Amino acid sequence: MVLGTGDHRYERVEGWGRMPENFRITGLGPIETGGVVDVACDSENRVYAFCRGNHPVLVFDPDGSFVSCWGEGHFRWPHGIHIDSEDNVYLIDAQTHTIDKFTVGGELLTTLGTRNWASPTMRGDPFNMPTSVTVAPDGNLFVCDGYGNQRVHKFSPGGELLTSWGGWGSGPGQFILPHFVDVDGQGTAYVCDRENSRVQVFSSDGEYITEWNEVNRPSDVYIDRGNGIVYLGEAGGPTMAPRISIRDLKGNMLSSWEGRKADGTGVLGGPHGIGVDSRRNIYEAAIGGDPGIQKFAMTGNESPGGPTWAVRRTSVPLRGRGETRFPPRTGCRPAWTRSLSTRYGA
Repeated sequence: MVLGTGDHRYERVEGWGRMPENFRITGLGPIETGGVVDVACDSENRVYAFCRGNHPVLVFDPDGSFVSCWGEGHFRWPHGIHIDSEDNVYLIDAQTHTIDKFTVGGELLTTLGTRNWASPTMRGDPFNMPTSVTVAPDGNLFVCDGYGNQRVHKFSPGGELLTSWGGWGSGPGQFILPHFVDVDGQGTAYVCDRENSRVQVFSSDGEYITEWNEVNRPSDVYIDRGNGIVYLGEAGGPTMAPRISIRDLKGNMLSSWEGRKADGTGVLGGPHGIGVDSRRNIYEAAIGGDPGIQKFAMTGNESPGGPTWAVRRTSVPLRGRGETRFPPRTGCRPAWTRSLSTRYGA
């Protein structure tokens, strides 16, 4: 079945991304918010799925073959992933209130924020349950400090706080859960203001420009900076269908498809996160009632099909270290889970 229209048509790749036996994508945090929270692709189009399970970072080849995993024992409540142009992997943990920077092989390089320390709720200082990060073309970092602060922070490449904006509310520049953020080629920031069901657009310094309201609770945004194309994962809700939409930088719709797989109205799990590779293939990360990861291959790409599943001795280079890490033949490090006493939204 062809999804979407015009120059942006896709087909769902059945059975893509099967995991080894005994791997779980739930267990970190409440079961109703378990699953794959977000997904990103590196320069070789390998796919990194960040999940709330016993192996938090799952790495797949473009054809869906399992490559490796890492992150066991480090995360409490995974929330977002971003891979920059240098193949550094940024991972957001909303419960440790930190943004960790890793190599693609899982070596921790640096941490933004103080682990297990939250700033006072709604005071505006970073961080209190942050949700996402993106690296702009000039190297500055934009962080959604979503659940506890309702703000967006901008940091220098060295981690210096440059500016912040936001606050609770529904007016211009205010948020009710700034969930994910991305930046276009000119540094303009696009923020998924999820519970206001809109995308707000800001200058690089946080000046309000405009907003898009014809969206269904936008959960994640990915911007193809070279081509000026915006990919939105829209979570939907009780009265709104989940949707993947493709737009220009003004918010004009180029293509879309919607409907939930679980109730037979479509093929989506309900996107919590979205990723796009260099061939414009789209990956949906879903949590909750229908958790998992799906690939939608752009038609005409001759994109690899379903899984050729086997745990292979595929190398994952650690960039800049001159090293190579190989995944074990029968799985990864021992499972680790941790229960949370307090339940939060997804």
